[in-house]
Amino acid sequence: MLKILYNKRMSQKRILLLNLVFASFISIYGCVSQDLRLPATASEVYKNTDLQQSLMMAAQNNVLFVISSEAITDLEKTEVDPKCRSFENPFWSEKLSVYLNFMRQHPEWYSRFHVLEIKKGDQATVQMQKDLDGATVLSIQYVMTEVRGKVSYKTKIPCEGRLAESIGKDIIKTNFEFPTTEAFAKLLADSPDRARVERFQFANDFLMYLAERGTIFKFGHEQSFEKNSKGQFIMALALNQMATEVNSKNMGYLNLWLKKINQNSRQAELIQMFGLVNDNEIKAGVKVDTQGEFARKTMGQPDLTYLYMTFKLDGDDVKVTSIDGFNKCLQAQAKDLGSDILGGFRTPAGKGSAGDEIRDSYLSPGFNCDPAQLVPPSNQ
Repeated sequence: MLKILYNKRMSQKRILLLNLVFASFISIYGCVSQDLRLPATASEVYKNTDLQQSLMMAAQNNVLFVISSEAITDLEKTEVDPKCRSFENPFWSEKLSVYLNFMRQHPEWYSRFHVLEIKKGDQATVQMQKDLDGATVLSIQYVMTEVRGKVSYKTKIPCEGRLAESIGKDIIKTNFEFPTTEAFAKLLADSPDRARVERFQFANDFLMYLAERGTIFKFGHEQSFEKNSKGQFIMALALNQMATEVNSKNMGYLNLWLKKINQNSRQAELIQMFGLVNDNEIKAGVKVDTQGEFARKTMGQPDLTYLYMTFKLDGDDVKVTSIDGFNKCLQAQAKDLGSDILGGFRTPAGKGSAGDEIRDSYLSPGFNCDPAQLVPPSNQ
């Protein structure tokens, strides 16, 4: 009898233990699932509705953007000495948003240029420039200015607790001057509609998909000129294929990663980029364009983190990374990282103890998908 009671109690304990283990598993699984819940709408990926609308207007008009490498790395800063200085956030996206939101009042202006570029120039000016084939480039050029002074007891210095020892030292404020919105508006108002240029004739569905998520196509002038032997523009053919696939595929994990990059990368918190690269191989993954750890720590230059895909010419046919395959690759990476898509595959040298350091080089050093996941659809 005692043996039966003992076995019964042990069985009850085992059941209780199993229930506790199962409950813990459900709790942990639920937490991870909640953290990795796929965004159901574009508004769950990107919250700035005004800028979203501006980017979508640009996408509807097949307008592309060129942001120079200097514009990406230049930062406004205040400095007394190497131990007493501060850096502002990247300004290219903020300045671009000012001009784009201004154009929301005049959507017809988007039909007057093919490319909007931001680059450093000799003076703060905005110009309409023409390529050899008649394409119109709206060029916004900025200049760097320095304001120098001496630290006094009334000076607000960029560090705490060092005012007394900084008295009398030079303080330098580095600013960047941009053309006014008035000059911007006058130029566009006086400009005629752009000419029809073949290399900018492509389906804009993928550009629209990106714009809804606060993202611009990472464009370079040279890549749009490349042709196959039939005289067809390769980049336009690639965008046409991407437009077809983006309308028919599940993009859940692509949405998730765009959201995570937007939330965790200092360079991408207002506008981020998506790269399409001409390559000899079909690839996709995360790229981190970096000037190095020294530039991040001494110059305050955060790295640029973005998703990328490739396309290549196979005879006269263009082969593009499968968007569906890319989505599956990002799904596999999310599964490996669990709820922490925040530096889960960073090199030890790239890891920072502070959150700000991680945001300066988010997802460094990046990764490439398994090529087996990226086979283009059979209709390509």
